[in-house]
Amino acid sequence: MSIWIGKDTDNNVRAQLDFQPENGHLGLAWEEVAVYENPDPKHLLKTLVVPSQYDKEITAINYVTELQSGIRLVEDVTLTNDGLVKETIYSYKDGEEKRPVVMVSEKYEYRNTDLEFYPAERGMYSREKKWQYYFENGMLDTNEENTKVRYKIYETNRQILEVGLKRRTNITRVLSEKVGAILVILGIFVDDENSTAKKKAYDELRKLSREFSTDFTEYKSYATTELYGLIETESSLPWLSAFVPTKEQLIGSGKTEEEATVFQSYIDALELNDMQGNTIRHYFIEKLKGNVR
Repeated sequence: MSIWIGKDTDNNVRAQLDFQPENGHLGLAWEEVAVYENPDPKHLLKTLVVPSQYDKEITAINYVTELQSGIRLVEDVTLTNDGLVKETIYSYKDGEEKRPVVMVSEKYEYRNTDLEFYPAERGMYSREKKWQYYFENGMLDTNEENTKVRYKIYETNRQILEVGLKRRTNITRVLSEKVGAILVILGIFVDDENSTAKKKAYDELRKLSREFSTDFTEYKSYATTELYGLIETESSLPWLSAFVPTKEQLIGSGKTEEEATVFQSYIDALELNDMQGNTIRHYFIEKLKGNVR
């Protein structure tokens, strides 16, 4: 936290605040003179555990099984382009407020022999998993003594295939969510008295999944590549060839600035930016390869 002092025209200190004031506040000239921290901040997790576990080291607390009755943490997961878990933040819902408690970050190393392949096809060599804990004020504790780190080496083909199945399953799930969303945003499917646009979009995705069910299964399990070509040449689903424009392309096609801005706001909110400037088909294949978000 910062300390700010306000001086008058004779350079005399007239006031002190623990927040940054606006210029000219109280008619004084303000400057930041010190930064200090709470000498004994408390981790939020310590306030949530059952009393019998309070004296444990923060890194030894099980934030799933050792919480007080009725308390459960919710998780927000961030994935890499090729479906690996990059970061998970566990938070406590305090009324309408969601307060972060634990951050788990993961770093992976590919097998050197697989670097020539697309990211989604590569086998994993190792993983570093790091647990860090938030203070009550929302700041992340980055001190090494309060950080837990675990390393894992993927030594067998079975282990490599297991993590590969999980990550490529993540890829197909993200694909379904994002392609379903863009089909609705583009107006390719619309609501009517019989069905919603969203249901129609997912029905189309199920058609594609059923048509190439064996190929999707083999892709997820073994990183086979035949699926790329099948999607490239699929001709019975015209929406695959739909173009996803950029904001500038929309304006150039005759849309107003306001219309283009609304469209872009949906794209940004749903993180569909990697689709723009190309067809849905192109995005579909690049996502299967693990090249795009």
